[in-house]
Amino acid sequence: MCQLLSLIAEVLKVLLHSFPELVATTSLSNATALYTASSQGHIDVVDLILETDESVARIVRNNGKTALHIAARMNHLEVVKLLLVKDPASGLVTDRKGQTALHMAVKGQSTDVVQELLKNAPFTINLADNKGNMPLHIATRKGRLQVCHNFLYLLLF
Repeated sequence: MCQLLSLIAEVLKVLLHSFPELVATTSLSNATALYTASSQGHIDVVDLILETDESVARIVRNNGKTALHIAARMNHLEVVKLLLVKDPASGLVTDRKGQTALHMAVKGQSTDVVQELLKNAPFTINLADNKGNMPLHIATRKGRLQVCHNFLYLLLF
């Protein structure tokens, strides 16, 4: 299985080297390869895509979501870390609902993803979406007690 994955990675490298424009191409649902790989947690593919063109991290879907939004929502910590390293400002991008990746992360189950996003941009804890909901509101409504605890600690200290 490892050999097969290595072979696929090599084929992908050659393909992206020969046709770098593929990384910015969108599907019928307006998703890029980076968005799809991020949603599935395929860190190796995400890395290859970003090596080809880091700017694709900023491509948004029709709903305004980026690859970071979906990786945060799906609890893919390593993908979130890589996307933030390549484009630290991506944590500030808001979707059409006014939600950042932090808003999306609190809907997920990973406090590690929330912590990573807060390390990158701690002030996003106070950003409200279009309905006035800050990440703490969403965490409270979703019953994410550890996230609420972490947020309150940050707000108080």
